[in-house]
Amino acid sequence: MKFRDMPKLPLALVAIMFAVGAILYPHLPSQIPVHWGIDGTIDRWVPKSFVSVFWPALITLGLYLLLWLVPYLDPQRGNVIRSKQVYSIAIELISGLMTIVFLGSMYAAFNQSLPMDRIIEVAVGVMFVVLGNYLGRVKRNWTMGVRYGWTLSDDVVWAKTNRLGGRLFMVAGVLAILGAFMPRGVGLALVIVPVLIIVPVTYVYSMLLYRRRHPEAMEPPPTIDHPGG
Repeated sequence: MKFRDMPKLPLALVAIMFAVGAILYPHLPSQIPVHWGIDGTIDRWVPKSFVSVFWPALITLGLYLLLWLVPYLDPQRGNVIRSKQVYSIAIELISGLMTIVFLGSMYAAFNQSLPMDRIIEVAVGVMFVVLGNYLGRVKRNWTMGVRYGWTLSDDVVWAKTNRLGGRLFMVAGVLAILGAFMPRGVGLALVIVPVLIIVPVTYVYSMLLYRRRHPEAMEPPPTIDHPGG
């Protein structure tokens, strides 16, 4: 994918993170929160440094550059280009999530009452809903989508499995958002458990659909790990 085809919003978010971090850096306490426990309280602090303050911006920039290069390695890179709208939305959503993490961490350095776990649950839920809505539009490729040996070997299996996966991710997203307003253990479960269910459901569905379309196939094609989105 050519650089001009990449979304520019993530670069703007990275610039905002660096700008905000630079302004706040002299005023930040000596310890920075970087992790919240299941009960919503901060359970890990690290000394203030360039890395501990700017790591969300650095990771976002690194992922952006990596995702710019990945399609060049895809045997179906033409389909990645044809699905560039969805690809761009996925990159923007990931960048937005990292920006929320950064801003939350900066705020929590001064005010520890911020319910960061709830905020992340809502953000992840919104990301699942949006990605699920677009997943069925992705063309067969090795970079994004529900990628198993079955789906990568047949356009119809790919399309139907990704449509199913998209609907399931939308349901998972709604559950994650609702979980943010439930007891904390329940909320976390409503983020993790649906994703763990989606993987075997889409795998079995794609396998059965492939075998129905290719009854002559005695052995399944090599399977590919499911990365989600």
